[in-house]
Amino acid sequence: MTRRIVTIMLAIVIAAIGTAGVLFYGLSADARARARITDAVTVVVATARIQSGTTGARIQADHLVRTERMPRSSVPSDALPAVSSEFDKLVVTSNIAEGQVLLKANFGQPSQVTSGLELPDGKMAVTVQTGAPQQVAGYVRPGSEVAIFLTYKLLDKAGQESKIQRTRLLLEKVQVMAVGTYTPPRDTKDDTTTGETASARNGTLLVTLAVGQKEAERLILGLNTGSLYLGLLTDAVQAKPGGGVENTDKDTHVDSIFQ
Repeated sequence: MTRRIVTIMLAIVIAAIGTAGVLFYGLSADARARARITDAVTVVVATARIQSGTTGARIQADHLVRTERMPRSSVPSDALPAVSSEFDKLVVTSNIAEGQVLLKANFGQPSQVTSGLELPDGKMAVTVQTGAPQQVAGYVRPGSEVAIFLTYKLLDKAGQESKIQRTRLLLEKVQVMAVGTYTPPRDTKDDTTTGETASARNGTLLVTLAVGQKEAERLILGLNTGSLYLGLLTDAVQAKPGGGVENTDKDTHVDSIFQ
């Protein structure tokens, strides 16, 4: 009888301890939740994908963000509480995904970004298509400085193309912004692509350059009327303008290819 009473008492004590533990955990969890709420901060979150180059004014006008309350410990220190008027003329320097918290570091001056390319002030991006040899066999990289040469046919007195070709420096020094490859659409009707054709496709490269308006005009005209060739520059080597060379041995003001 005594043993049964002791067993019942122990069960009651254990149950009481368990109940107290559950109550304590619930109260402490509630306290932690209240602490998170009281220590929360307001942040702005993207409601849709925000493209690089979007201004702060456009973000506000198109309602591309919403405000949320988040625990202070879970957000970066430079998280924005709002996209205020001071960001109206600034632009997003890289794409922002939907649901991402906006940071002060996401914004910069408009001159610093153009579709992901950081262009120098007063410059625009122009892309030209070249082969691997014309692009120094792949040694041209973003950030490189290159001279651009143009080979073209001279016009005769009637305005017709002659057989005389001239190679001349077109642009003394331009900065390379990006380098990529280009593969033309494959003709599915022709499954007998030769090794030569495949090689030509694989060797086609796209080079994006930072140029001014006048340089862009000369570059585009040269691309459409002749052949471009890039020369990789260093601090010790600079290209100098001149009359160029021709495929003739006549005594003219232009150097002969044989001189």
